[in-house]
Amino acid sequence: MRPRIPPPRRLLLAALASWALALGGCAELRSALRVQDSSLASVPAGTYRLDPEHCSVVFSVDHLGFSRPIMRFDRVQATLRWPAGGATQASVEARVRTDSVDTNVPLLDRELRSPAMLDAARHPYLRLRAQGWRPTSARRGDVAGMLMLGRERVPLVLHVRFNGYGVDPVTGAATLGFSARGSFSRDQLGLKAWPGLVGDTVHLRIEAEFLATPPGSGTR
Repeated sequence: MRPRIPPPRRLLLAALASWALALGGCAELRSALRVQDSSLASVPAGTYRLDPEHCSVVFSVDHLGFSRPIMRFDRVQATLRWPAGGATQASVEARVRTDSVDTNVPLLDRELRSPAMLDAARHPYLRLRAQGWRPTSARRGDVAGMLMLGRERVPLVLHVRFNGYGVDPVTGAATLGFSARGSFSRDQLGLKAWPGLVGDTVHLRIEAEFLATPPGSGTR
């Protein structure tokens, strides 16, 4: 006759067994998901569009020396053109909706969209054009570009990490991903409000996945 296991202990044993199975399943899942090729040479020539569901554009500025609050833009579009010549000849064009700025503070959002700052009514888009890849290591490089708001423009160098190229096992789409950081002067871009209260240097961080565009489908 089998000894009876008290209900609380049965529950604990069941939970431990489920946890062990989950760990094994996670290991298999992680193995299946690791499909990226880390070589830039693996990326086929073509046109790629930004995946809006796997993208973030965040920035921060100094506030009176006390902190650097992190803010973001919620709506971004971008096209990456990757010629047969590879990364050194690649180019990207992006535009960010200025009225999508999100600080988690409604009053500050309104101030940033106002004529004193982004002037979203007159300048609906913040635009970026960048081209070329100057390698600094096997998976990292610098990309020089220009950031534009209305008639104002400021040079911007992005320090980029290539995260890999492969087929997304969930969507089946050919995907490549990047992480990038950079900084620029808001004064040079015409964003001159609140001097002395808010720092001049804007620290930018981008996480982006691009999806292959079928030939003849066009890009947005």
